[in-house]
Amino acid sequence: MIGNNGINGAIKQGIEKVRGLGDVVAADAAAVFGEAAEAAAIAVATASDAAETVAATVAAAAGEDDAENQRIAVLVDSATDVPPEVVEKYGVFIAPLHVNYSDGDFLDRVTIQPEEVYRRFETEIPKTSTPAPADIMALFDRIAAEGYTHVIAVTISSGLSGTYDLVRSIASGRADLQCAVIDTKSIGIAAGLTAVLVCELVGSGMPFSQVIARAEGTAERSEGFFCVNTLEYLYKGGRIGAATYAIGSKLDIRPTIKCNEEGKYVVCAKSHGRKGSLKKTVSLAKKVAAAALEEGRSVRFAVAHGDAEAEARVIADDLKAEFPQAIDVIFCQISPALVVHTGPGLVGVGVSVL
Repeated sequence: MIGNNGINGAIKQGIEKVRGLGDVVAADAAAVFGEAAEAAAIAVATASDAAETVAATVAAAAGEDDAENQRIAVLVDSATDVPPEVVEKYGVFIAPLHVNYSDGDFLDRVTIQPEEVYRRFETEIPKTSTPAPADIMALFDRIAAEGYTHVIAVTISSGLSGTYDLVRSIASGRADLQCAVIDTKSIGIAAGLTAVLVCELVGSGMPFSQVIARAEGTAERSEGFFCVNTLEYLYKGGRIGAATYAIGSKLDIRPTIKCNEEGKYVVCAKSHGRKGSLKKTVSLAKKVAAAALEEGRSVRFAVAHGDAEAEARVIADDLKAEFPQAIDVIFCQISPALVVHTGPGLVGVGVSVL
């Protein structure tokens, strides 16, 4: 959170202490129960919940959670892929990334759509860049002018984009707004799932600090898994090396990619062929969801695609059938800015662990 540094410091210290206690409890549980790892997992989950409660409790004691006098705006960047229906329902403010061609600069999902990026791949693979500082400043001006008192911004990973640092820097200079910027350490709809939760909590009337605590905890527990149809765009975008590209392409090895704790891309699985890659990606997401449900948590899925709607629909239907207790299975298309780096054929599955 930006502002109220004393309160923020107390919140962070409280969270760290409780999480540290959770590690001790989990270790003790594992030692006592041996192979009964579920006991340790439940201990960690309980401690994590307590850590989130610390933030809300400290803020409330400081008088920060006067919800009746708070009007909270939700701001996201376009690469979080928040579904249009959510944007419309909750009045979400969007900072578009830029898609840069040799003949012009385009605003993600505003002046360029995914279909045009696919069409132009034959002649040029564009670059992408963060939202323009002036555009973000204008969004904050608009938010203030519309009578909001607080802002919660949700961005894609700081390990993949400078958007988080840019938004945070601009927010820190707004004396007229109390701002929090959440680094999801993820990308695409995997990041957007945190934004969806923020919208729902704000819409329910939950106070500012409690929303932040819940959202940050959920972001840390959530995962996103992505498979691509070709290694070409990861290679040309500098995400993989020449040797990996050459060998992988020749042997038809398809990586499943996720973001690690630092919010950077890592290969978490490798499969032969498209069918095997899709199956592995889905199985990894299902594993996360099953573990969360065993801990007594709720889950929400999201399935995103880049020009692979039919395959993605099959996956979404499969998740609905296997996990009827899931809150929802969101379905969406990835943004042009993400299309640039993955090419056609991407399928991603996100799991939000609430």
